[in-house]
Amino acid sequence: MKTTLSKKYIDRLAALNDQLCFFQFNRNELNKRLSEFGTNAHSLFTPDVFAQNSMASRINVTIGDLPRFQELNQTFTFGAYISTSYEVISYYLRDSLDYLQSIEPLTFQLTNDRQLEEKYSLTLTSSGCSPIQRELIDTLKYIRLRRNHFTHLADGLDPHFANLIATSGITLNNFWAGTIIGLDFTSTNVLMFNESETIDILMLLRIIVERLDAYLASNLSATGIITFIADREFSSKPQRINNDVVKQRISKVKTLGKKDFGIMLVESDIDPIVRVIGKR
Repeated sequence: MKTTLSKKYIDRLAALNDQLCFFQFNRNELNKRLSEFGTNAHSLFTPDVFAQNSMASRINVTIGDLPRFQELNQTFTFGAYISTSYEVISYYLRDSLDYLQSIEPLTFQLTNDRQLEEKYSLTLTSSGCSPIQRELIDTLKYIRLRRNHFTHLADGLDPHFANLIATSGITLNNFWAGTIIGLDFTSTNVLMFNESETIDILMLLRIIVERLDAYLASNLSATGIITFIADREFSSKPQRINNDVVKQRISKVKTLGKKDFGIMLVESDIDPIVRVIGKR
């Protein structure tokens, strides 16, 4: 099962991953070019070697120093991709709560928590949903706290982050074993992101969105989904209701239920709803 939110956010994460791949492509091309110069060019400055590049004079370092600049740029770039990707996830969590409220208004109970992941988890539980896997919430919390550590240029670990690493690091490593390659949730060396860690984190964010979305969809009632679809499709175009109109509406709701939510809706559940919503 899924919701109509999933494609929007999976596409955004995929676009960020494509940009990371493009960065890696450019980096590899530069490394190839530098290797072709040989050691004799190490003492030459960038305006001499890259005379056609208008930015070469702005950098104005020797070819031998370029790898160091590239390494610093790479560290910043990886951190920026992770920070932006987490922001995408944070909007998914907020939109999910709005989504749940719109489909299940009678059971929705918003809870307050400064930590978005906890607010998301507690709200769904208080709204009658089954418990979310704790490891998914703790993984998001880890990524958020590590993003904060990077963007704030902290000298030391935040106590909350240190506690999460100490209490949940081993559990998260075991939970994601076979999926992650370079990421170690027990490591306290968290200021900079290397390439394998970055790839792991971006991959985990996509997996988590897919799992959370399937989880959310599985907790939506058939009545809520039908009402949501019917209101979206028919309320702005009211019609006189007869059996032919009802039959057409039932067919449309069933099609959209499968397409948007991955669920087979039952005609007997749809019929009384589409007779009322969008009635003229």
